[in-house]
Amino acid sequence: MKYHYEVLLNVSFNHTYFSNKLFAGLAFTPSSSTQLLFLNHGLFFKTYPGGFRIVFDTNFNGTTRSREDLISNILDCRFNASLTDSSFYNYTAVESTDISKKIFHFYNAAADETMLRTSVHTGDFVSASDFKLINEFAEPYFVKPFAVLDLRLAPGLPENYTISFKAKETIWRYVLMSEDLQSLNNPAILDSTGTEPFEGPELLKFSGTSGLAFKSKQAISFTETSTQNFQLVENYDSETGRYKVVMRALPKANPEMITLIKNENTLENNNYSEIFIN
Repeated sequence: MKYHYEVLLNVSFNHTYFSNKLFAGLAFTPSSSTQLLFLNHGLFFKTYPGGFRIVFDTNFNGTTRSREDLISNILDCRFNASLTDSSFYNYTAVESTDISKKIFHFYNAAADETMLRTSVHTGDFVSASDFKLINEFAEPYFVKPFAVLDLRLAPGLPENYTISFKAKETIWRYVLMSEDLQSLNNPAILDSTGTEPFEGPELLKFSGTSGLAFKSKQAISFTETSTQNFQLVENYDSETGRYKVVMRALPKANPEMITLIKNENTLENNNYSEIFIN
């Protein structure tokens, strides 16, 4: 018998943190009931870095069929996902408390069962709105999955779905620690265009010591690699634009070092990325 397979559906994972937007930190597997469903309908589950696809046998039970033939009937599938990137929550913009009792729930069936959604999450990016309490799922989970994806294969099924995550944004705060740096004359932090995206300096006291701190005027997104460059200068004159470069390329913020210092130096409820310069 000759087999010929075509793609029924692609599901890809994106994340703005990565330069290529590809997120390879998820591992989806079909549920046991979905595996049986696939076996009975000539469907196959194929994974690839940053996603998975469902393919179908165009010659099934001696009958030739198209993609439209297959989705003329409704098939409900479930996939469970595990998270393989332990740093995911450090660089991802998902704010929620007590995630130990919650699971991301993605689905494409609309409230009107005759329609399908064009996205599997509620907004442009995955957010806390996509969480569901674990006890709201009918089937018991002995090992809590990171996410559950319910896909309805039905007329009008798009050929592609994307699960998109957004990188976390924090206030970056450079802290000059050494005496030499703290004694600089009129220091400033500039970007590559010579503009001043940081305000300061101000004296920051913490853990029995102090430093000279510059705080970004806006939250800055974490990125795996960034062409954005900040430099430390002295003798800065905002009117003439003149300055002397002290450090041409300051280190970038580390997603694993996010603080929430609640004192007079920190805006309430803002995550700060502290970058200490000696």
